Parts: sequence; structure tokens; C-alpha cells
Amino acid sequence: MSMYEVKEIDDKKPWEDFSLSNSPNTFLQSWNWGKFNISVGRRIWRLGVFKKGSLVGICLAVKYSSRLSNYIYCPRGPLIDWTDPQTFEVLFESLKTLAEKEKCTFIKIDPLLENTEENRQIFAKIGFKGAVTFVQVEDAWLLPLDKAEEELLAGMRKTTRYLIRHEPKQGITVEISNEMSDAKKFVGLLYSTATRKGFVNHPKNYYLKQFEIFSKEDQEKLFVAKKGDVTLSMAMIMFYGEMTYYLHAASNTKEAQSVGYSLQWEAMKEAKKRGCKYYNFWGVVKDKNFHPGHPWYGFSLFKRGFGGFKYSYIRAQDFPLNSKYYVYRAAERLRRYYRRLTSGYWED
Repeated sequence: MSMYEVKEIDDKKPWEDFSLSNSPNTFLQSWNWGKFNISVGRRIWRLGVFKKGSLVGICLAVKYSSRLSNYIYCPRGPLIDWTDPQTFEVLFESLKTLAEKEKCTFIKIDPLLENTEENRQIFAKIGFKGAVTFVQVEDAWLLPLDKAEEELLAGMRKTTRYLIRHEPKQGITVEISNEMSDAKKFVGLLYSTATRKGFVNHPKNYYLKQFEIFSKEDQEKLFVAKKGDVTLSMAMIMFYGEMTYYLHAASNTKEAQSVGYSLQWEAMKEAKKRGCKYYNFWGVVKDKNFHPGHPWYGFSLFKRGFGGFKYSYIRAQDFPLNSKYYVYRAAERLRRYYRRLTSGYWED
């Protein structure tokens, strides 16, 4: 009998116990992220790797379907001990079997690993190819929360620190909500923000289902910055394990004071209360593109102003299962090239 085996896990407790005890961890491998994917019509598998009967790894696998291909995607997973290569080998064989059974073109692994040559070689040596475009954030801005509030403020850009202290004096307040009625208002504001700034959003139900599922377990909150009865800005904040995530944000174009410095500060204080180690601002533009001419410069400057550091994750890795993958890959290259022509910059 093999020392390792892979089995589906249908019990939330062992899954979450393992996920939350793992470091690093991520809500994208949580039980509720699987539940969310089911709610938007995707098939999922919660795979556990067992060594001598003990759980040593988990992998939320999601089936994605498009006009060009079907594929199995592991968002920021698997969560395993990468120093034990056998764990991934056994899991990878199970993923290949699953993908072939589901008539998929390829497997996409998006690991929670730093972007180093050593980590890229883990995948290159067994036939993976770096994805053409990123799926999850590759360059994240992280703020350690292991300091007192005054120390955190001292580490911020002067302008950021000033606005955090000044906004309340202007009558700006921050409310915290877990109400679906507020989530619907947020989505409306998000869509108007996207139209104004040229972003592409997910369908509205994507945000509402996510909020419905995670807010029920106190893992996601809406932070709302107001002046009187006027909403200036809103943000969906995720709390999971060792990290708090600044996921989605929207602002009121009619109001000049809509950038939400005090909103971020209140979210950080809540993260500290919950014992989170990091505040994850999500994505920032790559260093080579960090200049005023880049469309992402503004929000990247905003995030960097709070202090912290950039952490670069390895790009998603694709394992081709048949020749159709190369048609998909060519289409992705064309899509990326089109975005360059229309926006004037490379996304990577």
C-alpha cells in the first residue's frame, strides 16, 4: 500500500482546520471559496493528500469552461509542504486523472509561492509552461500588522498619514456592514466606477454571492466611508487566517473626497483586532511600470503610501493535456496583444 493517497474531503472541519493552520494560507483555498464556485455554476473537487492516514495537503480544484477549452484550475493552491516533492507528485497524478475524465485541455496550477527560479523549476521540470497571462495577482502589496498603531502611521507616506488624521475632521465617518442591501449598493457603485475608469468587472452576481457566503461567517465585511448621508467610497474586505485582503473598491465620482484613506485605516485596525499578520492591498503595478503614465499608477501609489513591501508570486503554471492547449495559448496571446493596442501598455 502506498504511503500517500488522494481522497475527496466532504467534511468542512478537517479542511478548514488544515487550511487555517497552514502558513501561508489563503481564502482562495478555503471551504467557502469552493462553496462560492458552486454557487456561480462551476464544478469543484476538494482533494486531500494523506500520508500514512494523516492529512498533509489540500487542493481546491475548479473546472472552468470556455469556448476554446475546459480546464482544471487550482486557485492559489495546492496548500502542501513544497519541500516534500512526493506530496505534489501524488496530487498531480490525481489532477491529471480528474482532468482527463472531465475532458479538459490542460491543468492550471496557481501556487502560493514566491516568484523565484527554484520555484519555477518545480513545474518546468515536469512539463508545465508559464501561463500567458496572470489569473491571480502576481505583485501584491503587503503591510505587516505586528506594530502598534502609531508605529504603523509613522511608516506611512506623509500625505497618507495626514489624510488618515484629517478626513475625520472633515466629517468623514466609516461604517462597517454585513448587510446584503449595502452589498447591492456597492455593486452599483462598482459598475459606475468601472465605466469611468475603463475596468472590466465580473457579473454582478459574482460579488453578491461571494459576499453572501463569506459575510455569514464574519469573513467578509463592507467598509463604507460617508460624509453625512453621502457615500464617498466603499470596499469589500476579506478576513481569512493570517491575512486581510482589500479585494474590491468603488468611489463616488461626484465627490472630490472619495479616496478613502480613513476607510483603509479602519480596515487595518479591524485586521489587527482579529490577529491577522498582514494587510494585503492586492495588486500593484510592476516596478518597471511604476510611473505616472501607467493606468495603474494612481492606485498603486495609493497602496504603497501606507507602507509595507511588494511580494511577487509565481505566475500560474499550465500543464497541457492535448494539442488543443496550444490553440488556447495562441488565443491568449492575441487577447493580450489586443489589450496592449487598446490600452498602450503590457499587463505584465
